Amino acid sequence: MNSTGIRVAAAVAVVAAAVTSLSSCGASDAASDDDRLTYWSMWTENEPQAAVLKSAIADFEKDTGTKVDVQWQGRTVLEKVAPTLTTGKVPDLVDQTDDKLYPTLAHPGRARDLGAVLDRPADGEKPTLAHTGVQRYMGHLRKSPDGARTWMVPYEVLSVGLWYNGADKKVKAPTTWDELLDTCAALKKDQRACIAVDGDQSAYTAWWLDYLVDRIGSDGTMAKAIQDGTGSGWDAPAVKEAAAKVAELVNKGYLIKGYDASKYPEQQNRWAEGRAAFILNGSWLPTETAKFAAPGFDTRFTAFPSVAGGKGGATTDVRLLGFSVPAQAKHAEAAEKFISYFMAKRHLAGIAGTAGNLTPRDDVDPPKGLADVKKTLESTEPREQLAGSTPDFNEKVLFPAYQDLFFGKTDADGFVDGVKELHKAYAKAQG
Repeated sequence: MNSTGIRVAAAVAVVAAAVTSLSSCGASDAASDDDRLTYWSMWTENEPQAAVLKSAIADFEKDTGTKVDVQWQGRTVLEKVAPTLTTGKVPDLVDQTDDKLYPTLAHPGRARDLGAVLDRPADGEKPTLAHTGVQRYMGHLRKSPDGARTWMVPYEVLSVGLWYNGADKKVKAPTTWDELLDTCAALKKDQRACIAVDGDQSAYTAWWLDYLVDRIGSDGTMAKAIQDGTGSGWDAPAVKEAAAKVAELVNKGYLIKGYDASKYPEQQNRWAEGRAAFILNGSWLPTETAKFAAPGFDTRFTAFPSVAGGKGGATTDVRLLGFSVPAQAKHAEAAEKFISYFMAKRHLAGIAGTAGNLTPRDDVDPPKGLADVKKTLESTEPREQLAGSTPDFNEKVLFPAYQDLFFGKTDADGFVDGVKELHKAYAKAQG
C-alpha cells in the first residue's frame, strides 16, 4: 500500500478535542436502511486500494440496487468527519487505521457496534466473517468506554518486524536479542552496516523501544507507561533496560552511518541495495523498495527477537485498517451491508492482488514478499503498535524524548527522566 499516508499522522489531537466534548449516543440513533449510503474514504482516487473499492462498489450497486455516494477524502478524512458529529450530517461509512478511528469515533462513543457483521457470513458465503480469520485481530483493539471492541471491521492488515536478505549467507533471522547483537558484531568486523533506519521517521525509530519494553516486561508494559498520566509508568524497570539496549545499538555503531540525518526513504533503499543487514519496518516495505533491490535479493521477514529473561510473549505488531460506521449514520444498515459485501473473498482478494497488502482472511493468499508476514501473524499473537498512544501523545511526549536517546544525545536514565517530564506536562495540559 502507499504507506506514506499511514505514516503521516493526522491532527488527531484536534479531532479528539472536537469529539470528546460531545455527549455519547448509541447505535439506536441510526435510521433504518434504505437505497443509498455515503462513504468517505481515506484513499485518494488514483490509489490501488481505491481501484479495488471502486470495483466492489460498482458490483454492489448492480447487485443490490443501493447507491453508494463515495468521496475520496484522503488521509485527513477523519478531520473532516469530526465537525459533522455536531451537526448530524455524518457519512454513513468511513475507513482509516485503528489508531486514528479510536480517538475520533470509538473513545467518545460515536461508533456503531459492528459485532453483527462479524457474526454473519460475508455476502454469498457460508462461514461467519469472524471464522475466516478476522476474529484473530479483533482482540487487540482497544475497548471503547462502553466495553465494545467491534467499532471497526478491518480489511487490511499491516505489520512490523525485522526484514533481511535471505540470500545473504552471513545473515540469518535472529530469534533472540543476543543473536542479533552477535550478527551485528560480526558484520561490523567486516565493515558492514547491521541495521538501517530512516531517522526522520519517528515511529520507525520508536518501534525498537516499543518492542523491547514489552519483550522484557511483558505484553502491555509499554501501554501502562503511556496511559499512566502521572508519568510514573516510565519508572518500570523494563523501560530503562529497553532504553539501555537501544543505546547499545547506537553506541556500538550498529546503526547505518548517517541514519540520524537521513530523510525517508534513503536508508530503506540502501537496505534493499544490500548496504545493511536488517531493518525494522512495515509490511509495505517490499512494495516500496522493489525497484531498489539488488539482483538476487530475497526479501524475508521475521518476528522481533525475544530477550533473555524477558516476560513478554511471542507477539507481532499489528495495525489494522478498516471500516467504521458513525453511530449517527442515517443509513447504517446499508453501510453494514456494504461491509459484508466487500469482506467477501471475491472482493477482498483485490487488497492482496491489486494493492499488494495483507488481508485479515486466512483464505486470501498473501502478495509477493509477504508470505513470511502472513505466516508469522498466524503463528503468533497480534499486538497493537504503541498500544494506548495517540499520534498527539507521540508527537508531544514520546518521540521528542526518544529521539535524544536514538540519536545518542542521552542515555537510558536521561530518556526516562525526559519522557516523564514531558508526560507530566502533557497530562497537566489535558486537564
